[in-house]
Amino acid sequence: MRSVVLAVAALSLSAGAFAQSQPPALPRCMQDAPPVNVDVKDVSVAKVLPFLGASCGIEIRVQDVEGTEATRTLQSVPFQQAKVTDIFQLLVQSSRLKYTVVDEKTIVVTKQ
Repeated sequence: MRSVVLAVAALSLSAGAFAQSQPPALPRCMQDAPPVNVDVKDVSVAKVLPFLGASCGIEIRVQDVEGTEATRTLQSVPFQQAKVTDIFQLLVQSSRLKYTVVDEKTIVVTKQ
């Protein structure tokens, strides 16, 4: 019986840790945006992210990312019928960045 209680407690703690590691929900206008076709060429992630936000009136501030993958120039990364939120999260995660949703119109992206 004691081992069952310990197992349930361990599962509860790991579920809580997983829930805390989930990125914050992106603003509704990014979630509701229709799929887009975007071909990112010869530009850095740090420059693409504000463009994605501007597509629906959101300011995405990219701060203190010098020396990260976000400053490297992407040769060509095409997205076909992709959701804006998926593109945003892919670029943030692949550049090892994190983001904070300040409000429905502002996101701040920084180093992890």
